[in-house]
Amino acid sequence: MIIVISNWKKKLVRIVAVLVVIAVVAAILPIITGIMYYQIPVLGGWVDEEHPSGNPLRVERKQNVEGAMEQFVIHLQDFYYEEKE
Repeated sequence: MIIVISNWKKKLVRIVAVLVVIAVVAAILPIITGIMYYQIPVLGGWVDEEHPSGNPLRVERKQNVEGAMEQFVIHLQDFYYEEKE
């Protein structure tokens, strides 16, 4: 079976042109990103690695959440009672 393609030269030129455009964009994109790395802060922060700081073996003290919440509620009630008076 033979497949006949009409205007094959024109189609081949288009395919080659599209491949050239894709290759040019792929080659220029890293260069543009490198130039814009320090000029655009949003792009500059994407590849920065975050390193941990402090002592990784530090143990946090347990907090009395219930006691802190009770104090907060008491202060809030006092605030609103003072406002009404």
